[in-house]
Amino acid sequence: MPDDDLRRLALACVEAELERLRAAGPAEVADLAARSPQDAPAQEGLTVTTHVEAEDQRLLVLVEAWRGRRTLATGGFAMTSDGRTSTPH
Repeated sequence: MPDDDLRRLALACVEAELERLRAAGPAEVADLAARSPQDAPAQEGLTVTTHVEAEDQRLLVLVEAWRGRRTLATGGFAMTSDGRTSTPH
């Protein structure tokens, strides 16, 4: 697969996982913090890793898509206890 296509696939995997976590809500995301990081296989040999860390009154979420030693895409957000999310600048 050409690099541009692989990067687009990695970005799509990251966005899909971020959307899944936003929809899951704060209780499920908080449960992931105890087992962070979590790896999941994806298409074309990619791995999607989800990191969740509690900080003050929010959960920080980072999702990476990678293959081998190469990180191809990342994304994240902060979630408050009421489920609101924001993307840190």
